[in-house]
Amino acid sequence: MITIYHLDRSRSERPVWLMEELGGPYKIEHFDRLETWEAEPAYKKLHPLGSSPVISVDGTIIAESGAVVEYLATMCGGGRLAVKPGAVNYAEYLFWFHFAEASLMPEVTREIMSEAGGVPHDNPGREYSRQRTAKYLAHVEARLGEAPFFAGDEFTAADIMMTFVFTTTRLFTPLDLEAYPKLRAYLERIEARPAYQRSQRIAGPNRDRHVM
Repeated sequence: MITIYHLDRSRSERPVWLMEELGGPYKIEHFDRLETWEAEPAYKKLHPLGSSPVISVDGTIIAESGAVVEYLATMCGGGRLAVKPGAVNYAEYLFWFHFAEASLMPEVTREIMSEAGGVPHDNPGREYSRQRTAKYLAHVEARLGEAPFFAGDEFTAADIMMTFVFTTTRLFTPLDLEAYPKLRAYLERIEARPAYQRSQRIAGPNRDRHVM
């Protein structure tokens, strides 16, 4: 049995969304944040890093966003949300799957922390980070001009990895997407997906606390 330990307003939305897309069985346990935005103590006990997401598969604990999503996409639903080695779009799938957390999310997080810490907008480090973010967003926009989804013609786990960077993070420091119409249109399509909407009711920042 798969158990998803969901921390409020965190990356653990991703495995919930993935399992809703697959329609596979899973359990969910909800955890809240403290006023300091730290995870409650019970959540931190799940894994030595205390970060989100964390899942349990038949008693085995798996952490780290990419590892959790890759495991579930590969092992559940016949692997239909993963792209297999040898497929013509395998390289694109790998790139966007890992680009989300390895490149784009660190810059977005840096902006969030700078805003929270009162770092001036003209701070050289903050300006450099915004330049890198703009470069990355231009690359995202170009890709979405080539294909409807990040890995190509079909929705995959790479889309689940990428979407969070633009959705729940809006609660902290919204990205200005005015110059990226293809990305905005993509997000509208993604947020209209029934499985995404179900996952938001279950585990989104404004989740229905009577669901699951």
